[in-house]
Amino acid sequence: MPHRARTPALTLVFVTLLWALAARGAAAASSDAWVLRQREELLQMKMDGVAITGEGAFRLSASVAPLMDSTQPNLWCLARDARGRLYAGGGNEGKVYRLPEAAGEPELVFDSDQLEVHALAFDSKGRLYAATSPRGAVYLVGEAGMGTIVFDPDDAYIWAIAFDEKDRLHVATGQRGRVYRIDRPGPNAASRVVLDSREDHIRSLTPAAGGAFYAGSDQNGILYRIEADGTSSVVYDSPMRELAALTVVQDAAQGELIYAAALAPMPRQRGGGGAAVSGGVTRVRVTADDSPGSDQEQQGEGEEQAEAQGRREAPRPAPQEAYYGALYEVTPKGYARKLWESREALPLSLAPFVPPRQDGGAAPLRGHVLVGTGNDGRVVLVDGAGEATDYVRVSSQQVTALLAGGDGGVIAAGSNLGQVVSISPGVPLEGTVTSTVHDAGFTSTWGAISWKADLPRGTSIALRARTGNTEQPDGTWSDWSQDYTEASGTTIDRPRARYVQWKAILRSGGSGQSPSLKDIQVHYLQDNLPPEVASVDVMAAGVVLGGSGERPGDQGEGGAAARRAQNQPRRSFEKGRRSVSWKSEDGNDDALVYDVQFKAEDETLWKPLARGIQDEFHTWDATALPDGVYRIRITASDAPSNPPGSALTGSRTSAPFDVDNTPPSVGAPQARLQSRWAEVTVVVTDTFSPIAEVSYSLDAGEWVPLLPEDRIADSRRESYRFRTPEMEPGEHTVTVRARDRAGNAAAGKVVIEVPR
Repeated sequence: MPHRARTPALTLVFVTLLWALAARGAAAASSDAWVLRQREELLQMKMDGVAITGEGAFRLSASVAPLMDSTQPNLWCLARDARGRLYAGGGNEGKVYRLPEAAGEPELVFDSDQLEVHALAFDSKGRLYAATSPRGAVYLVGEAGMGTIVFDPDDAYIWAIAFDEKDRLHVATGQRGRVYRIDRPGPNAASRVVLDSREDHIRSLTPAAGGAFYAGSDQNGILYRIEADGTSSVVYDSPMRELAALTVVQDAAQGELIYAAALAPMPRQRGGGGAAVSGGVTRVRVTADDSPGSDQEQQGEGEEQAEAQGRREAPRPAPQEAYYGALYEVTPKGYARKLWESREALPLSLAPFVPPRQDGGAAPLRGHVLVGTGNDGRVVLVDGAGEATDYVRVSSQQVTALLAGGDGGVIAAGSNLGQVVSISPGVPLEGTVTSTVHDAGFTSTWGAISWKADLPRGTSIALRARTGNTEQPDGTWSDWSQDYTEASGTTIDRPRARYVQWKAILRSGGSGQSPSLKDIQVHYLQDNLPPEVASVDVMAAGVVLGGSGERPGDQGEGGAAARRAQNQPRRSFEKGRRSVSWKSEDGNDDALVYDVQFKAEDETLWKPLARGIQDEFHTWDATALPDGVYRIRITASDAPSNPPGSALTGSRTSAPFDVDNTPPSVGAPQARLQSRWAEVTVVVTDTFSPIAEVSYSLDAGEWVPLLPEDRIADSRRESYRFRTPEMEPGEHTVTVRARDRAGNAAAGKVVIEVPR
């Protein structure tokens, strides 16, 4: 959510708001500001030709040009032949395309009988090889589009293939986590296992100097080195689960550096397993004991056993795992440092960043790596200090392959939807950022829009704004404003409304440099809304409400509403006292004060009980009121937060309640002695409320409840008749006690003499 801060407005804003206040007389006293500083908020913006730096600033980014839109939902791999022509392979149709060198449609060069093509590679003779899954096989693709299987291992998945300097093909597989080397790929070629990792999968493979290779696993996230002679060793055992992509950079000072895109599940409660999902990227988990077809065979056996036992159980859905990602820099000796980590952008592909130089040359910079991520199609540039810049965004949700070019550019393949784009590093002439829509809460008057900027010579920044009263902009919204160019602030000249949106235009002016934009603030003043008294509750007679020691206006966490909610009264009991409590709301979160009034049902004017109190309760002496039916009215005012004459009020009246301070009257009890027991009669009356309870006690013994002669206590006059227990000879006292509905009590007695 955007940060909503109470801030003093700029001088220009202040003048504008005072003018609006005088004109309407119904504006809140203090302005609000929509402030955008957090990177998470900025990433929600719509950007075209603009990137976000690690410091949260907008800058002009590289240019993105579409090269191919695929009918396949996923494109997993890219390759370039000796002529510079591009190839892309993917699924779920297992096809390989050659991209046109100029305008035109891509050419289908291979249509496999498998679901996926996960890897492409060219040998020194310019022949194309394609690796498929879920039946792991490597095909030699002929000119006529025919494929000849040159390697067919038992493994179900082939994730990566690459040739070394001697034209030996290296194949990384999944299900048994191996790397094979084929010296002369062909239909009957012999293969050698150069890495038996005992991991589930070898997910990534990249060549290094001297004919060596680096490989990354999926199970324990291990980085291996495979030497040219076929021996292998562990370089780094990472804390992650999967090394999804690798790239190698030859650094002048450090020598060979390996960069690894790593994934791991977020920590979660124990239990579960199975498929792991993060956003739209699905990780398929298989074990080393599986083989193609074994799942179906085991399932069939299980169903037969279940039928034999006369029971079937529906399969339970596998729980999902949320993943996070990281980028590691590793030396050949195994020293590793984590350059970057993200819980939103999962690293799926890598390419070294090779910026163009003034002398026309190009060389990778240490630690400068482009990271293709999911699920927002972001390509992130991570530098050697671990600072991450959102380099570009593509239309696809996942950037699944990156192929670096010699001119500082890069080719990206995406999935969901399948697409290939070209990313050029030159600064464009112009880029735009369109903000999310901000909800001011209520109809508001707009103040200044301001920002901070760094403007190299020849560059410029302009902002525009528009307003409306629907959550999503539509035809009812205002047009975009003119360009605002004063970073210190310009009043937004758009209609009063509830919602606002801004757009920034960054221009390089052909200078080759980019302006920098950050800390955009939009000031506004909500219409003052009347407070609302949501409920009024009159307590039972005798309940006393006392303060908790903290005033609603005291400083504390949250606004006025939060402080009112925290100030809960204490309860006690005191005869003759009455209390009322209420709940109030204010749309502007203003501080409130209250007036408490009362009125009898047979009266017309409200009389004051209390004025200007801050608590949401009040206790008073009810003995000062004659018996009768009354109501309480609570009136809330937002005067503490608004200038004189502009405060608004809201009120609510309680349900009727009784005030009864007069106890019932217990008539003189009459007793008629019958041998050793007596029959007692008594009449109880009350001037206001019905009789609630009558009981008697013999010689100060326990109280015995009584029912009236008509069996229901429902009126202000009730007659009672009862018999005492047998009594010993001598004098006895019978006491009759009565209570009315208000809790008032009275008693009477009769003395009985039992003869010997």
